[in-house]
Amino acid sequence: MKLEDEQISVALVDCHYKAPERAAAYLMIEGDRAAFVDNNTVHAVPELLEALRKSGLDPERVDYLIVTHVHLDHAGGTAGLLKHCPNATVLAHPKSVRHLIAPDRLVAGAKAVYGEETFTRLYGVIEPIPESRLRAVQDGETLVWGGRTLTFFYTPGHASHHIGIHDSRSNSVLAGDAFGLGLTDAIRPGPSFLIATTAPSDFDAELSRKTVHRILETGADRVYLAHFGAHNSLDRSASMLLRSIDQMEDLLKAAITVPEEKMDAFCLDGVRAATEDQLRWCGVQDPAFDLEWLEGDMELNAMGIAYAARHTRQNHRV
Repeated sequence: MKLEDEQISVALVDCHYKAPERAAAYLMIEGDRAAFVDNNTVHAVPELLEALRKSGLDPERVDYLIVTHVHLDHAGGTAGLLKHCPNATVLAHPKSVRHLIAPDRLVAGAKAVYGEETFTRLYGVIEPIPESRLRAVQDGETLVWGGRTLTFFYTPGHASHHIGIHDSRSNSVLAGDAFGLGLTDAIRPGPSFLIATTAPSDFDAELSRKTVHRILETGADRVYLAHFGAHNSLDRSASMLLRSIDQMEDLLKAAITVPEEKMDAFCLDGVRAATEDQLRWCGVQDPAFDLEWLEGDMELNAMGIAYAARHTRQNHRV
């Protein structure tokens, strides 16, 4: 657990998803109460509880488990964590609630992507969450929690059911995947970078751009990303991410015209080329480490672009 600032009480918890420094949850401490934002997978529950213990709090002190969106590296551990936190309420987008109550469709979709064996290794068993312990949050809704105010706002583009959370105490946005993914020099030597995340099945370039601007409009000093860590200098970060979104939109437009039998390879080659170009544009001199860190994400991004291209063709929007 890494506490970003003793005064703002936001702790990064490395969930060791696939490998260290790939996926984070965040633990917010407000006096003698706690809340988690993004709950990773059931395999990460011991890490989350240990972070809570190190903060000096018991699980009974957890008030909220907040889900930015229901992709399983963000929401898969929620039911498991909830069992340990008897006073916690799960907060999520209204569209997420039905998947958290009945995760069968979500699980089937993930198994179709990963296969049964890999799914089990990554995510274990996804259990339903009791409806009585869930609450949907609305766009612009505020929650006064101790001395801080949490403001929830919808952040589509990566997923249609995505929310961001502005925290007044830290003047930060906990952004899930809505502000892309990338590393900073606090994680490894070298300049920071961000790339768009276009995993299946909701990538929308225009909505992604609007979400970036909405996050900027909060006036936040930093954005906490699930993949990975705190990103400051938001204007520079936004310029990096907007460029990557444009790249992915251009690739999608090109993919629409590609024959079906060549679609997957075209998208994967295109995403890899665009990602390396983006890293170099961000100032990364030797992108080998970062490309290795991004390998799985590039594959998912390519799948998302291919899905969007096929969906566009099927709906005769070209």
